[in-house]
Amino acid sequence: MEPSLALVFFLSMLASIVGTLPFGPINLSVVDTSINRSWRAAFHFSIAAALVEIPQSFIAIRFNPTVQQLLQHNLWVKAFVVVFFVALGLIFFYRKPASPQSKKTKLKENDFLHGLLVSIANPQAVPFWIFILAFLKSAEYLDISDHPPLFFLCVFLAGVACGKLLTLLFYAFLSQLIVQRAAFVSQWMNKIIGAILIGIGLFQGMREVLAL
Repeated sequence: MEPSLALVFFLSMLASIVGTLPFGPINLSVVDTSINRSWRAAFHFSIAAALVEIPQSFIAIRFNPTVQQLLQHNLWVKAFVVVFFVALGLIFFYRKPASPQSKKTKLKENDFLHGLLVSIANPQAVPFWIFILAFLKSAEYLDISDHPPLFFLCVFLAGVACGKLLTLLFYAFLSQLIVQRAAFVSQWMNKIIGAILIGIGLFQGMREVLAL
């Protein structure tokens, strides 16, 4: 029996929320954008990130075995992930906090493009969706990998985008609350975000070295 459209949407949205909650370059960038720029800028960034999640999850659906083999055995891909996290972390760590005047001048920056670039440069979304699809299939909740009907695929991808967007907006909203209640936090937020990203990158690198 085919699953209902509501179940397809709910499962994909829930999986997207779970995948977005852990600290990574995208949600940390949303926090930084919300604090150092504005809620509106974080909203534009989040929309771009949600849109990028659609083709990334689609790649996992259509090219699961090929992509899985590439990501598991290609050292260049693994090295890129490590360098990306560490480099982005260093940028955050050494960047000076934005002053109120600089926030006003930064409003003209393209936050949508920024969201696109950060999301595209984060290849971990594809293996995450490969894992999620395998889990849903093995648990007999949903099998959408074997040439699903177009409307099921569209509903699944819509749930993916909605889950990503809602989670990123939650981070942006939460960061706004923190800044409003403790202004000094914003002075250290860049270093906190940078340290987390560097730690993630180094952990990824150590894990790959130990696996050799």
